Amino acid sequence: MKSILAGVVWLACIPSIAQTLSLKEVKGEVFIFDLKYNSTDNFLKKNVYQPFNLTQCWVLDVLEKKLQLLIPSLQKEKLKLVFWDCYRPLEVQKAMWKLVSDTRYVADPKVGSNHNRGAAIDVALADEKGTLLSFPTPFDDFSPKASPQYPCSKEERAQCKNRDLLIELMKGVGLEVFPTEWWHFQLPKAETHPVIKNFESTK
Repeated sequence: MKSILAGVVWLACIPSIAQTLSLKEVKGEVFIFDLKYNSTDNFLKKNVYQPFNLTQCWVLDVLEKKLQLLIPSLQKEKLKLVFWDCYRPLEVQKAMWKLVSDTRYVADPKVGSNHNRGAAIDVALADEKGTLLSFPTPFDDFSPKASPQYPCSKEERAQCKNRDLLIELMKGVGLEVFPTEWWHFQLPKAETHPVIKNFESTK
C-alpha cells in the first residue's frame, strides 16, 4: 500500500514538470527583447525579475509557434517586434502584488495572470534599425488611451496607425488583443491554461 501511495504522490508531480517543459524560449532576428520588469523602467520602478534571473522571453510552445509565423510579415513590412514581457513566474507575481495590491494594475496571484500561464506577451513594433515606433501610450499606461479601441485625434493618427498595424499582425497569427492594453496579446482562451508556478530560465 505504501508503495502505491508513493507512486501516486510521484505522479502528482508530473503536471508541474510537463508545464515547465512546455515553455520555449522565443528567438528570431526580427525580435528585440527589452523585458521591462528586468529593469526599473516600469510602473513599479523596481526590477522584479533580477532575483529570479529571468532575462529571456519564454512562452508556451503553442504561442512560440504562432510568433514564428510572424517573421515573414515583419520582414515584408521591414519591422521588428519588441518584447516587453513574456512568461512571468508566479513568485514574481506575488512580489508585484506586495508592491501594488490592486487588481486594476496587477493580477492577484491567487488567480494568476495569463503571463503566469506563458500564454501572453506584451509587445510593440520597431523599425529595421530597432527604433521603437510611436504608439498612443507608453507601456503600462493605465489611461483610456491604452485601449485598442481608443479613437485617436488627427494629431495622433500616426500612433494609432502603428497600433492598428500591430494588432492586425498579431491577429493574423491567431492572437487576441487585451481590451484595455494595446500591447498585450494572448492565446484564445488563455485563462484555460494552468498557471506555471516556477521556472528557472537558466535550465
